[in-house]
Amino acid sequence: MAKGIELHRSRDEAVLNRSIFRPRFDNDELEAAWMAERLETFKRVNSRSLIFLAIMSVVFAVLDLAVLNSELSVILTRVGLFVFVSILLVMVRRVNDVRTGDWLFASACIVGLGVTWFQVFLSLPAPQIMDWWLVTLAMLGVVFMVLTEMVLRARLSVAGTLLLFGLVVPFKVNMGWVEAMLGLNHIVIIFVVGWAAAWEVETSRRLAFFRRLELEQERGRTIDLLRNMLPTTIADRLLRSAETIAERHPAVTVLFADIVGFTPWASGRDAEEVVEVLDQIFTAFDKLCDTHGVEKIKTIGDAYMAVGGVPSTVGPTACSVVHLACDMLIAASDITAQRGTPLQLRIGVHEGPAVAG
Repeated sequence: MAKGIELHRSRDEAVLNRSIFRPRFDNDELEAAWMAERLETFKRVNSRSLIFLAIMSVVFAVLDLAVLNSELSVILTRVGLFVFVSILLVMVRRVNDVRTGDWLFASACIVGLGVTWFQVFLSLPAPQIMDWWLVTLAMLGVVFMVLTEMVLRARLSVAGTLLLFGLVVPFKVNMGWVEAMLGLNHIVIIFVVGWAAAWEVETSRRLAFFRRLELEQERGRTIDLLRNMLPTTIADRLLRSAETIAERHPAVTVLFADIVGFTPWASGRDAEEVVEVLDQIFTAFDKLCDTHGVEKIKTIGDAYMAVGGVPSTVGPTACSVVHLACDMLIAASDITAQRGTPLQLRIGVHEGPAVAG
């Protein structure tokens, strides 16, 4: 079990470059598929974050007006931010290229944060700035590092800009350098934790995406194998549910064919030659079944089985199966003559009621 987990991790590491600033798939097609997959997530997550910011703008505008008695310019800035966020929300929902959307969204966030920081927050009285600057920076950093959907570099650019905004506060309120350094250290730690969380989320999502693609490919191969072994209608029913299938058919025509003297002939030949001959003959039979609309059931050694009248009663009749048998005799004779192989085919056909399942 431990070895299997180790192999699984090795395969993940082989496809994903875990750069701390720019995790990406090594395969360009896989990276492009991931970016296409991200588009809907980008729209959904960032729309939700922008709605949250729009609501917060309205709430703070009401507080400024009714409780804090803020200046008119501050209230107008709040309203302007609400309009800006609303426009950005519309733009995010109309993005068609997620790569462009990442940097468009990051740039818009930096502009909006700059207006909020310099026109609203830094216009507050110095005591309020002193009390709230760390909390405000931490809250904004967490929102844009964790609660938004952007590539990691875009998130880091927003967080770095926020940190630069925070450097203005000590000069604005004449804060002591020791207190300022302690505060900024706390902000850096919070941003680093947010970056680590964002990195972990992105790499985990990328690996989950890769594993889902692998599962879809395996499922596709399994379905193809099942449809190759069973009639398409039966295979589709098995894929939809695990119910037991047992159906009565009033008239089913069954064809059995095998090669005369196959066992002694095969005992004196190499296995590769035997498999090659059978593959050539059975491949020709499969094509003939498709031509006549007859359902191939299975092959066992040198035996070949096909039926008419199932899985649908509206289908090939006994006459079609007999015509198939005649064509199979001709095809087998041609193949053995070309190869110089002294083999003959015998075929039996019978019609009657049957239970299939």
